[in-house]
Amino acid sequence: MVTPLADTWVTPNHLTTLRLIVGLACAWAFAQGGYVMANLGAVLLVLSNFIDHTDGELARISGKTSRLGHFYDLASDAFVTVLLFGGIGLGVAAVTPGQYAVPLPLTASALGWIAGIAVALIFFLRMRIEARVGKAGTAQARFGGFETEDVLYLMPLVTLLGGTRGFLIAAAIGAPLFALLVIVDYVRAMRRPLPLENYETRETRPPVAAPASPAVPAAFVADAEIERTLDAIDVEAVRREYKSQDAFVYLEKFLPQTITQSLIAAARAVTPNVNRNYLPGHKQGGSVSRHTLDEHAPFVAELYRSPALMRFLERLAGERLLPSPQDDPHAYALYYYTRPGDHIGWHYDTSYYKGRRYTLLLGVVDESSCLLEYRLHTRNPGVPQVDGAVAYPPGALVFFDGDKLHHRITPLGDNEERISLTFEYVTDPRMGAGQRFISNMKDAVAYFGFRQVFRQILGRTKR
Repeated sequence: MVTPLADTWVTPNHLTTLRLIVGLACAWAFAQGGYVMANLGAVLLVLSNFIDHTDGELARISGKTSRLGHFYDLASDAFVTVLLFGGIGLGVAAVTPGQYAVPLPLTASALGWIAGIAVALIFFLRMRIEARVGKAGTAQARFGGFETEDVLYLMPLVTLLGGTRGFLIAAAIGAPLFALLVIVDYVRAMRRPLPLENYETRETRPPVAAPASPAVPAAFVADAEIERTLDAIDVEAVRREYKSQDAFVYLEKFLPQTITQSLIAAARAVTPNVNRNYLPGHKQGGSVSRHTLDEHAPFVAELYRSPALMRFLERLAGERLLPSPQDDPHAYALYYYTRPGDHIGWHYDTSYYKGRRYTLLLGVVDESSCLLEYRLHTRNPGVPQVDGAVAYPPGALVFFDGDKLHHRITPLGDNEERISLTFEYVTDPRMGAGQRFISNMKDAVAYFGFRQVFRQILGRTKR
């Protein structure tokens, strides 16, 4: 989006200034109070946050970076954040009598300033933690995929529903509590010894070779191996079993050992990028989206597009299959069950596309007691339901129509680990705007977090 600006007089600081102006207008709109101004403020907030990520992208592609620009960007973020919540507090106080504004022994305006300062403190401390121990030091499990900053993108929905007052109260309580947790993380990080390389000078540090990428077969080699595997399979018998089980089939041994080992190496390589989620009563675990895999484990994408694999799946499905669109983070993804209790409850892999969506599960790591439990024929009136369960080990395959199979993964036990790979194929890649919004929100909340799902739209590279 900012590529045309790379060779112009426009600098990242210009975009930071624009973000600051829009952010100030947002805070002013909220401070006026009332339904209309709150909605205007929410729109300006989304626009301000969007612009906030363009300055870093321009700095990256143009090389126009500076220490002053970095400080200006961070200072603007903190300033706008404090004024945003302060403005929300002033707006609530302006339209509601003081004694009814909030059910707490503080004024609404005070709650706004408390929330704003707490959020700014969170940003500052996490920046300091990252500077000392790296990005892994700030990685946290998200409640439903939300981070502190991400929740602000839902502000238009909050204001449309007239929930500004409730949002203020929640922010004034939640932000300080979360800030306390970050303070604890900060203290721990500051007590942690710095990595050895931070103490070495460039002259005394011995040359270290870059770690070798996991050795993976080339795409055409993997495709040839799958062809050889299929030669040993009675594909017609598998197809009949798939149809008799209402579009579901399980093969315990499918992937060649070399491909399985490459997938294991890929899964280990992207472990630092795992996004953990917790949805009470439904889901707990980690995941890595196709966007991260494209960047750090391209072999997964090569396997996803294997002509031999897709021809096999098309024979089972009985129709032409297409890769999911490039902006679908769920197209191929790794799912990590690494903590006791990690699981996912009963669900369908509902298709939001105009056509059908088929799911392919491949076992990668399975040192667990987890089972894929399933129910067949749940949407076939007059056909008895059939229950089953499988534990698919490394190299195993499960293929099904996402709208037909009711399934879940049982909870992980102590000292266990399970990693699986999911491929999603569609018959029609078109999707309505409403369905796209629902699909993106589901993926952001339940799986990958807002940064992964909306990264191509928001360009969230910071200076």
